[in-house]
This record gives sequence, structure tokens and C-alpha cells, in this order.
Amino acid sequence: MKTCIYQICYSPETLANVPEGFSVLDNVANERPDWREYWAIRNFLLNNHLSDDTLYGFFSPKFSSKTTLDHKKIQEFLASNYKDQEVVSFSPFWDLMSIFKNVFEQGDFFHPGLSETCQMFSDQHIAGIDLKDTITHSGNTIFCNYFLAKKSFWKEWLTLGELLFEASENKSNELADKLNANTSYGEQHVPMKVFVQERLATICLLANKNIKSLNYSSFAIGASTTPFNNFYHEAVISDALKRAYTQTGHHSYLSEFSALRDSIIQKLRTPNEARA
Repeated sequence: MKTCIYQICYSPETLANVPEGFSVLDNVANERPDWREYWAIRNFLLNNHLSDDTLYGFFSPKFSSKTTLDHKKIQEFLASNYKDQEVVSFSPFWDLMSIFKNVFEQGDFFHPGLSETCQMFSDQHIAGIDLKDTITHSGNTIFCNYFLAKKSFWKEWLTLGELLFEASENKSNELADKLNANTSYGEQHVPMKVFVQERLATICLLANKNIKSLNYSSFAIGASTTPFNNFYHEAVISDALKRAYTQTGHHSYLSEFSALRDSIIQKLRTPNEARA
């Protein structure tokens, strides 16, 4: 498969510093900063033809600093591991994807109300998924929109994205109110819809078990800047236990994971002192 990887450029500085091998996705006008990366990716997908023989990706300027990866390392990984999967993820934050039961519980820890908002959106547009009780791990978690995908996956992703966009733009119901409510992100205040949108790729994988995906090991990339990054050993075990549970259905794995997760969270201070 060919690859076409874009860096989303928000400023003249990022426009002038596109990493070697990446193409420019010009978002300097940044007409809708409330949508972060989604606005630029959405406009590209709506206005360009995607080829069936190409993996497309749209990365923020922080991709290399968050993952330690560059275009060369991506190509080397694909050359050694790619076998016609529809999605290839390069997600950082091994601590956050491993220690929590799923990305919705993780998001709720840092942004209270996120899990409920995701479930409300899912109930309206995706049949039969209980996000609260689902299990996500390093094999089916995608953070930061850091993934390459075939045209078929981008089509599914955009369909969900447009449903989210419409729900958010309609400011006359409870879901819209939740999506547009601000939540803390470090020292910033960001609409909740941004963190829902960042979980759409994971939701796509959960909704369609037939999608073939490949992931660059998160444990070889980087952790978050939260106190959870002090628990590497526990994170490796947690991820393995969740994978074992999803493969076998044996609740002993899930019980051991839950006990380990609870012990880690109890060791930490209040959630407001750590930010994802």
C-alpha cells in the first residue's frame, strides 16, 4: 500500500516546519478552532477523492514529540508488519490506554461527563454498544487521531464524525448541550465534543469487529505526562490481562485487571491534579 501522510498546519510556523516525508494540510485559517483536528480532516475528506490503494493519515504537529516517530520509522514498520489491514495506529500514552478499563472510563477520569456523553451519542447512532462495559486495550485504542487508514475506514469514520458534527451544531437538545460544554484540558477549556471525536476511531473498531487493524506498540512510543506514567510494570500487566479477557471471555482476567487498576488509582491524588 502507498501512504499519504499529512501534517495539519495551524500556523505559519508549523507550515514552515513540516517533517520530511509528510505532506501539508493547510489549516492556517483555522476557521473552526473549536473542532481542533476534525475540521481540517473533515474538509479534506469531503473535498478530495481517496484512492483504494493508499493509506491516509492526518497528524497534528505534535505527532513526533508524542510518539518519537517520523516518516522513515513509519515506513519501516509498515514494510515489516503490514498485511493489508484497514487501519494502522500509532497511539501514544501506554499508561492511559492500559490502566483504565476503556478509553471512555479514562476520558471520564480527566473530563467528568465524557463517558455519559459518548454513550448518549452512541445510543442515538450506533446500535447495541454499551461503552461503559466495553474493554479497550493497546490493540484497539486510538488516541489523538494518530492512525493511517484505507478509504473504507475513513468513510465509516467520517459518517460517525458527521453525525457528531450535526449533533453538536444543533444546540437545542441535551446531547448538544453536553457536547458543547467546556471541560478542562491543562490550563485550557475545550468543548467536550473534541474528546468524543478523538474516540470515534476506537468506536469504529468496537462497532465493527471485522475491521482488520495493526498497531505500533504503544509501549515503544511514549507515556502521558500524568502521574499514571509511573506505573509501567503495572500497565504492561493490565494491558495483557485485558487482551486475555477479550480473547477468552474468562472473567478471572478481568477481575485481576480491575483489582490492579483500583490499586493504582488509589495511590494517586485527586483527578484534578493530573491532566490527560
